[in-house]
Amino acid sequence: LYRWRIENAELHQGTGMMDGKIFAHDGRNYYVQSTQFGQGGADADLGAIVFDVTGLPDTSSVREVARIRYAEAPGGFHNIFIYKHSDGRPLLITTTRSVNAHVYDLAAVLRGADGLVARIPIPEGMSGLRPGQGYHDMYAAYDPATGQDKFYGGGAGGYHVFDISQTDAPEHLFSVAGIPTVPWGHTFTPSPDGHYAVGEVEYQ
Repeated sequence: LYRWRIENAELHQGTGMMDGKIFAHDGRNYYVQSTQFGQGGADADLGAIVFDVTGLPDTSSVREVARIRYAEAPGGFHNIFIYKHSDGRPLLITTTRSVNAHVYDLAAVLRGADGLVARIPIPEGMSGLRPGQGYHDMYAAYDPATGQDKFYGGGAGGYHVFDISQTDAPEHLFSVAGIPTVPWGHTFTPSPDGHYAVGEVEYQ
């Protein structure tokens, strides 16, 4: 139906377009495309682009509505995950080229704000297991047993779980770490009830 390419593509370096996710808000449908452009080229600070796709399959109605940038750690967002918080906000959770995962309020982004509402760090003492590395992949879900919005992240040290019910104050709940030959968790996905999880690792 539709193809899109970033302007001045020849000036960009690095991987390019990475992860894609969709969300609905205020009766409209949106597509979020993460980007990962290298330093030395255009848009190294660009992390994601938001498109309004409500009118599909009429492709003439597709339009770009926002760009999310993070200049403090150029290199974009490798992975993204969209989660509807228990308070109703559509949240975009992203990797960064820092040791933190970021949480953006997409409703605020659509209003023209930067939308950054939280930074989720690698827990203290674990970043040394993979110096300079943060998260690779993440997942979020509501835990009805505890009434918490939970973030599950694979990254430096292993696999980490945070309570993000209060997005301005993420709370580290626990980590699955210290696993022999697993200095870096790649992907961490829990079961719907939060009782079990699959942890994937690469580079073994």
